[in-house]
Amino acid sequence: MGSRMARILLIVAAFALLPLAAPAAAQEPVQLTFVGWGGPEEIEVFTQLTNTFNENNADVQILYEHIPGDYVTALNTRVAAGTPPDIAYIPDGNFYSFVSRGQLVNIQDLVDQSAVIDEEQLWPSALGRYRYDEATKTPGEGDLYALPKDIGPTVVFINRDMFAAEGVDLPDPSAPLTWDQVVEIATKLTKDSAGKRPGEDGFNPEDIVQWGVGDVFFENIVYGNGGRIVSEDGRTFVAAEDQNTIDAIQWISDLDHVYHVRPTAQTATSIGWGALFEQGKTAMTTAGRWATTGFRQSLAFDWDVIPNFVGPSGEVTAYPGEEDCAFSGWSGSVGVAIMAGSAGEENKELAYRFLEYIAGPEGQTEQAALGFQIPNQRELANTDVFLQPDQKPANAQVFLEAARCERPGPWTETPLYGQWFDDNWWNGVWPAVVNDGTALAEDELADRAQAFQQGLDEAWASVDQ
Repeated sequence: MGSRMARILLIVAAFALLPLAAPAAAQEPVQLTFVGWGGPEEIEVFTQLTNTFNENNADVQILYEHIPGDYVTALNTRVAAGTPPDIAYIPDGNFYSFVSRGQLVNIQDLVDQSAVIDEEQLWPSALGRYRYDEATKTPGEGDLYALPKDIGPTVVFINRDMFAAEGVDLPDPSAPLTWDQVVEIATKLTKDSAGKRPGEDGFNPEDIVQWGVGDVFFENIVYGNGGRIVSEDGRTFVAAEDQNTIDAIQWISDLDHVYHVRPTAQTATSIGWGALFEQGKTAMTTAGRWATTGFRQSLAFDWDVIPNFVGPSGEVTAYPGEEDCAFSGWSGSVGVAIMAGSAGEENKELAYRFLEYIAGPEGQTEQAALGFQIPNQRELANTDVFLQPDQKPANAQVFLEAARCERPGPWTETPLYGQWFDDNWWNGVWPAVVNDGTALAEDELADRAQAFQQGLDEAWASVDQ
């Protein structure tokens, strides 16, 4: 027994002489870069969001970088150089070009496991535009490659003081104005320097000082009349054969050249559509929720919002799957994605944690507080976090129907939109029909239909290879 105890004591003594193991070094957090753009308010919000996230996540630190100027060009340059950021804003109109080239990371598995993101709680019109079916190269279907930072529907902003000054009843915010009603109201609100209105003896269309209608987005007028620019699968240019679309573009032209209730292109170019409304020269104009923060600070008159106009077809082209939509139009959005080939892809779970924070209830609440964004969380959007009843606009609920029903622009549904569409439209159809009024929409669209389709075919061929 004595010898056994002696051996034990020797072993214990030997271990006592061994150097003590050094405590494990604290693991350094993974650093990931996050890039975006935006005005001072958005920079402030995202700086705060990033700081809050970093304080609550010891294993990952996000470095927020604001890119001024041409953001997409700057992002493409980094990707081409093999030095992409880890996490980035992806505009919905550029999503397809990035995802079809394998430049975004598939996050569907992480979304499925997430305790923060519930797909059923996000506006389908926001979430759907960041899906991609890799097998068929189809946008709007398949897995998620980004989460929506926002949903930005457009509506009509009105100058309530101008309506009151001219003795015109305010539109009903629950019932969209028809084209006929728009012309009737806008005629009463338009006048020249002598106080004459369109249709009155002596009215001078070359000397208008106040207009009933300002900026109108052509997508809103087309979708509000049941029209389309491209087919549902995005592969066919249909505007030239769709009478609802033809009528919509012609109506915009007629507002300028027949009814004289909307500024000419020359006036709009010299002053600016936004400035015309801000200066009290137009009674109704189109904008998105993003305009709210600035309008709250800058507008000297009382203002509100109403739904987008609807055409005589009795149809609206709404987001697929949404029913009983009273109006439609275009809504914008920006996604947040993990860039392929980056440290974000190597640390996918950590990068995704930041994505879900931005797109989840906490991040959406902070972004909505300033008024420039509608939460992409539907339940949250229906609370005072967004509606803000103590601030303008009084009829903020109009944005909720817009978020539900409005759809992406055709640039989100097709590849290389700027290459196949812009020249034929903005340098062809639009100046001839709308700006100058020298051609009819039906004729100009028919004349350019083949060029539109050829360009669209080439765009798809570039990604179908």
